[in-house]
Amino acid sequence: MKFTQLLFSIWVVLVLASCRTDLNSLSVINSESFHEKQIQLHFQSNQTTSQDSLLTLSEDQRLFLKRLDEMLSMTEHIRQSHSDSLWRKLTKKWAEFDSTSIGAGQTFYTQNNLAADSLKGKLFPQAALKWAQLNIDLVKLSGEVRFGDALEVLLYGTKEFVFPEKMLKSVIYTHVFDQIYVNIIGSSSMEYQHTTGGTVKLIQETSYPKGNEMILKCETSDIRYMDVFIRIPSWAVNPTVSYGIVKYVAHPGQYTEIAKKWEKGDEIRVVLRN
Repeated sequence: MKFTQLLFSIWVVLVLASCRTDLNSLSVINSESFHEKQIQLHFQSNQTTSQDSLLTLSEDQRLFLKRLDEMLSMTEHIRQSHSDSLWRKLTKKWAEFDSTSIGAGQTFYTQNNLAADSLKGKLFPQAALKWAQLNIDLVKLSGEVRFGDALEVLLYGTKEFVFPEKMLKSVIYTHVFDQIYVNIIGSSSMEYQHTTGGTVKLIQETSYPKGNEMILKCETSDIRYMDVFIRIPSWAVNPTVSYGIVKYVAHPGQYTEIAKKWEKGDEIRVVLRN
């Protein structure tokens, strides 16, 4: 009898473990945006394009927007219900839309590591804005890298789409108290009040996407504990994340976690291609 109970316990543990590693299961992060005044962008997003093309939409374009609206609505329902079944339906729709309607995937990086105009002609302004908002909502909800990858395609992979500064600031850094998520790699800085008091500033120094390295610097008046998560894009090759001689676990398509007491002068070096 005891042996049977032991086997059953082992089976339950294995089942639970498999559920946790199911890529299609929902893991809720629900990170929040910082106030836009707390974020400084040290690079220019795309210039404003003409909105004349928005006056008349074709039937295909209206259907395009309808599909995006459906996914945005599903995302809000999931935020409230945390439904795994609805999450699976949504991510299936998202993957189909990404591959058939967007068709960008990881192709916005060419062999010389420069952003290519891979979305040219595929997204009209209204659809691009909704696709951006959808992926912002999803990366904040789930903390999954694929949604950050999709945002980078919009930000760096096309000259036609205008990524509004306010929208970009809402996602480049997000947080759950003192858990900080670096969702988008780009020259920028974020300053906020730590929950224990005092100001902390994180600075990204990088030429990304022309280069493949980023230095994350910390400025603070005192030692503060933070759990920082840096998104490693799915296209990364043998990425490394290090602090001096300390190396952190870094895998393509995952966030690297850096849980430590941060102090002024700390520098984290991220290399996406080795």
